Amino acid sequence: MADVFSLLFILLPLIFIAFIFYCLHRRRVIVGRLVDQGLNYVRVMRTLLTHVQQHRGLTTGFLNGNQDAKAEIQALQNKIRKEIVEVNNLGVWVQANEKWRSILDHWSRLSSHYASGEAMNNLKQHNQLIANILYFIEDIADAHHLDSKAPAAFAHQWRSLLFIAESIGQARALGTGVVAKGECSSVLRIQLNHLRNKIASHTGEYLSPQAWAEIEQLLHCIETDVVIDQPTISPKAYFQLATRSLERVMEQFDQYIEGLRYQGR
Repeated sequence: MADVFSLLFILLPLIFIAFIFYCLHRRRVIVGRLVDQGLNYVRVMRTLLTHVQQHRGLTTGFLNGNQDAKAEIQALQNKIRKEIVEVNNLGVWVQANEKWRSILDHWSRLSSHYASGEAMNNLKQHNQLIANILYFIEDIADAHHLDSKAPAAFAHQWRSLLFIAESIGQARALGTGVVAKGECSSVLRIQLNHLRNKIASHTGEYLSPQAWAEIEQLLHCIETDVVIDQPTISPKAYFQLATRSLERVMEQFDQYIEGLRYQGR
C-alpha cells in the first residue's frame, strides 16, 4: 500500500503538469483559429472599406457636377455588393453582429438614393458609414484576439494607419467635390485645410518614405490647386492623386495585418 501511495505521490504532480500543458496548447490552438478567422474578416473588410471610401469621393464629385463618374459609381456598387456577400459567407459571427447589420442597412439606403440627395449630406452619411466600418474592424480585432500575440505598439500602428487613410479619404472626397463644382467656398476651404493639417501632423508616424512622397504631393496640390477661388485641377486628376496616397498607406496596413499571422506563432 505504501508503494501505491508513493507512486501516486510521484504521478499526480506529473499528471497535473501534463494537464496544464494540454490546456495551454488547446488554448493556443483555439486562439490561433480565432486569429486566422479574424484576419480573413479584416482582409475582406479592408477591401470593402476602400471601395466605400471611393464611392464617397466619386458620388461627391457626381453631385457637384462631374457626370462622367456615373458609370464608375455603378461599377463600384457592383463590387461592393459582391464583397458584402463574401463577408456574410465567412461565418455566423458576422451574420449575427448588430453593428454589421446596421452597416448593411445604412449602405443599402445610401447606395440607392445618393443620386437624388444633396452633396454635403451625401458626404456626411458616407463619413458616418465609414466610421462605423472602422469601429466594426476594431470589434473584429477584439473578438478574434488579433492583438493577443502582438506588442501594444504594433497594434496601435495598424489602427493608426486606418485613421490616417480615412483622413486622406475625406480630403479626397471634399476636394473632388470642390474641383467638380469649380469653386471653393470659405467653409470648404476651412475643412480642407483642417484635413490637410491633420494629415501633415502624422509626418514620420509609421509611414514609409514612399507613402510620404505621395502624400506630400497631395498636400501641395490641395494648397495650390484646390483651396483657391477657382481650382486648377480636374476631378479625375485630383481623385487619382489622392487615391495613390491612400493606397500607399493601405499597403502598409496590409503589411502590418499580414505580420499578425506570425506574431508569437
